[in-house]
Formats: sequence, C-alpha cells, structure tokens
Amino acid sequence: MVQVRTPAPSVEVTRRDDGSILLRSGIPLAPVRPSLPHLFDDAATAHPDRVFMRQRMAPGGAWREITYGQAARDSRAVAQWLLNQGAKPGDAVAVLSGNSLEHAVLSIGAQRVRVAVAPMSAGYSLMSTDHAKLKGCVARSGARFAFVDNVAPYAKALAALAPMGLRVIAVAGQAEGIETVPYAELVATEPTAAVEREMAAITHDTVARIMFTSGSTGTPKATPQTQANLTITVAQARSLGILDFGGEAPQHIEAMPFSHIMAGNFNLNNVIGAGGTIHLDDGKPIPALFAQTIANLREVSPHFYITVPLGYTMLCDAMEKDDALRDSFFKNLVYMGFGGAMLSDALVERLDALALKARGEKVPMYTFYGATEYLFGALRYWVTPRMDIIGLPLPDTDLKLVPDGAHYELRVKGRTLLPRSGYLGDAQASEALFDEEGFFRTGDAVRFADPANPIEGIVFSSRVAEDFKLTSGTYVAVNALRLDLMAAGDPLLREAVICGLNRDGVGALLWLNDVGVRAVLGEAVAALTNEQLASDERVVALLRDRIASFNAANPSGARAIRRAVLMAAPLTYDSGELTDKGTASQRVVRERRSADVEQLFAQPAGPAVLTF
Repeated sequence: MVQVRTPAPSVEVTRRDDGSILLRSGIPLAPVRPSLPHLFDDAATAHPDRVFMRQRMAPGGAWREITYGQAARDSRAVAQWLLNQGAKPGDAVAVLSGNSLEHAVLSIGAQRVRVAVAPMSAGYSLMSTDHAKLKGCVARSGARFAFVDNVAPYAKALAALAPMGLRVIAVAGQAEGIETVPYAELVATEPTAAVEREMAAITHDTVARIMFTSGSTGTPKATPQTQANLTITVAQARSLGILDFGGEAPQHIEAMPFSHIMAGNFNLNNVIGAGGTIHLDDGKPIPALFAQTIANLREVSPHFYITVPLGYTMLCDAMEKDDALRDSFFKNLVYMGFGGAMLSDALVERLDALALKARGEKVPMYTFYGATEYLFGALRYWVTPRMDIIGLPLPDTDLKLVPDGAHYELRVKGRTLLPRSGYLGDAQASEALFDEEGFFRTGDAVRFADPANPIEGIVFSSRVAEDFKLTSGTYVAVNALRLDLMAAGDPLLREAVICGLNRDGVGALLWLNDVGVRAVLGEAVAALTNEQLASDERVVALLRDRIASFNAANPSGARAIRRAVLMAAPLTYDSGELTDKGTASQRVVRERRSADVEQLFAQPAGPAVLTF
C-alpha cells in the first residue's frame, strides 16, 4: 500500500519592528517546466497509451475516454485551427459549459498557441436569468471564441452573448439563430510547424488561463493566470511529496468544476504532472446528484480525494451503510484533502473509523488554503488532529502577517500570484490589491495555532470585510462563528448569516436544510413544504435547543447567538447572495435583507424572532 512521504513542517520566521511577521517555507522548490502543455507532452511521451481522462456517456452509463497520446494529437489540431482563425497571443476562449474531455483538450490546445482559456461557472449560463455575470466575465476576458458541450442548454446564454460576435464552438446540438463550428472540425485540422513555433515562444509570463473570483465580495473579477502560476503549483506539490504515488498512475475522481481553482488548477495540473487519470464525476454533494458520485466510487478507487466538508459528510453516511463502497474508496487512497470550510472533529473521527475498518490504518487529511488570485498560499501537509490549521507557506510563496486587533491580516507574495497589473478590465478594483512591497491583500484574518511556536501553523479566523464590532467594541469573527454554529445545528441548517454590526449582541438569519430536518424528525414533518418547516413548532423547538446548547458552550458576547430568525425566502444566485461555492455572501445578504436584519433586532422582539 502506497504511503505518502511529505517533509516535516518547515518555516522561516522574520519578525519586524512594526509588528508584522514574514513566513517563508524552508523547503526548496522542485524544478519548474515552461508550461502546462510541456508537462502534458512529458506525460504523453512517457505514456502515450495511458488514459488521460474518462467521462460517462450518460449517468450510470459506459465510460468514454481519451489517452494522453490522442489528447496530445487532438490538442495540436485545436491549436492549428485557432491559428487558422487568426487567433493570437492575448486572445481567449470562453468556456461556458462544465467539465468534459473536449474542455480539457481545448484548454491544452489553446495554450499551445498562447491563447488563454477562460472557464466560467456553468451557473452564469444555466442558473442566471439576466446573464449579467456571464456578459461581464466574457467582456473582461477579451474572448473571441466561446465553447459549449451542447448548444441546447446554453442557447439563451449564447443569444445573450450574440452582440459580442464570438465564434461559437460546440461538441453537439443546435439551436435556432445560433451559428456554431463543430468541435469535430477542430480536431480534424492538420497541425503544421506553426504550432510548435508558437509553443516554443511560451514563457512563464504567458497568460494561460483567466479565472474568475467567486463573487462572494461582489462582481466576479477576471484574474489572469500565467504559465508560471500553473507549473509552479505542480512543482510545489512535488516538493511536498504529494505527487509521489509509488510509481503508480494516480486515479482521481473530479466532481468540482474546472472553473474552480481546486479542480482547474491543483487537481488538473497535478494529475497531468503525475501522468495520472481523471475520471469526471457528474455527481455533486447534494441529495439529487450524490448517487452518481457513489456509483463512480464503487468502480474507481482514487489515489487522492479532495472535496468540501459536506461531501465528506454525505460520503460517510453512504460508507457506514455499505462495506463494499467503503473498501473501494479506501483501497488505493494515499491522502484526502479539504478546503472552503472547516472539517469538524466528529467528521474526522468517522472517516478515521471507516479507514481503520477498510485497511487497518488512518489516511492522512490535508488542508488547502488558497484563492483565485494566488492559487495556494498555504497547505497543511503534515498530520495533526487540529483541522482548523490551514498550514504553512508553500515553497516559493511568502506570507506576511500584519497585526489587526487580536488577529493578523494575511498577505501573500510569490510567482503564483496574479500579475501586478491586476484584474482584467477593472482598474478600480485592482488599485488596492497589493501593498507597498507587492504583497497581495487577501482580506483574510489569521492567527497562529501556537503563538510561541509558529511551526504549528496558522489558523484561518475570518474575512476581514465580513467581520464587525458590537456596540461594546467587541470584535465578532464572522466566519469562525458561522462554521461553529453550522456544526452545532448539523444537519438542520443549510446556511447562517451572522449579524450584529453596532448592535448589543449577535444575531443570525438561518436557512433550514430540509433534507436534514426530515431525516431527524421523520414522518412527523414528511407532508410539510419547505416553507412550512420554517414555522413548524417542532422544528423551531429542536433548533432552539441546539442554539441554547451552543450558547451554553460559547457564553461570550462575541459568540453567543442572542437572536435568530428562520428564513423562508431562499438565497438567490443572480442577486449575489450565493457564491459559486453555494455559500452565502455574508455582506451581500446583510445589505440586501436589511429589513430582515432590522426585524431580527427590533424591540420588542416579534413572534418570528427566537431570543436567547
């Protein structure tokens, strides 16, 4: 059984007179390749017949796949087609649809000729009604081409983009008024020497991808990522030993979209760097789709697995009832990872217990911390029982901690950082990105796990812009409080927005997880609608008990929830209340639902307000 061999945690600490602290990894960076296409060709040369990517032809259906050798040939054909259309460095292809074999091949092909790929959240096309975010993202990317896997679902989005004059590439489907170029035409193009000349001209400063911020703090920003951003990420992973799978070709199941940095940067790039195979998963950690993930995990035993805490919760629920699924999941697993939210101790204990039953040993769990603008700033690559530690700086990445009350504002600098020119098409938003030393202002607050011993790592505290103070001057760390409240309310709560700016105490707007509520209360609430659940006395009483217990364990003014309201109106995507990650944008919700916030703190409290 393959064992991961990561180095011991290492950090060089410099304390300055102004109170700021610099952190630098003591681990040297592994060699860096010129570009992602070069890394891909390394794998294709070494293993031309190895499967690069697989995808179900239909849910539960047979797999279709492409080898590294075929993908290398097809990507060169795509590159030539783009050159034939007059594409040049600085142009971009906007990818509207989700993960697919063609999406991956198109990305490599475009980058061969210094054309950037701009993958966008499919929600901008499929969930939106006004397509405002989509149009804004396409305009800022400077895209001349657009790609979809099937025209029909994207017809309205493509119609909204029609005035921009994009050349639309489609794998399948047709729609009235939408002129497309079949993807088959691209891969049938005969490559010439021009493709290799363009690839030879790639530098680390060549823009490879344009990724978009989640929109949790406003309109998505177009973030250019250079080839150095991509290849250094692979070199960092190699430096930390997490691409060493004992000579085996790693198998990876990917459910997250390529428009997200974890899937589109870390997972995709590192599987290519390791010459492994990506199995695309159409499942998601929601009740309606998670069965597809379970079906894939019965068939494919991954070498590493990274998902959000909710995904692990649902996976544990399934594995605790199915020994065969449990054994398949842990069979080849070298490590697990998570990001985006804290993993509870109870959930880690469940995963450890399952691993012990499946293979007689625990599987390491790593923590990833990053953002679109700098990919990964820190990683906890050592084993510790503390899941709140986000790690230490990666090789070739410096962290600066600037004092900010009881915490430090975290700033990041390194070659995975976006260019100093900032976001594309948004000079105003770019003005304050960097400090006087070129460090990126993350807007995140952190603290040391052990102030006397920095080698223990740093802990994420909150988003600075979302935190606030009570009238007493007490500082409320919103993210940490939200995560702990959600854990206390599990599985009853889907979301919580923490309120209390210039108030005497903390309050919360709460959204129920109807699936979790029904699982706890069973037949008693089976006939109720989701809206009725929010006012049902049994549900309210159950939630009141959970919050009261939470308050008993967290009596301080900055932690105790003094008022709460169960919300019936769902959070909406187009309004910006929901980010691409499916979490609430605390600031946006508080601003848009100011009337609800006023109701929450009204004196005397109304009948819908729970007081504690």
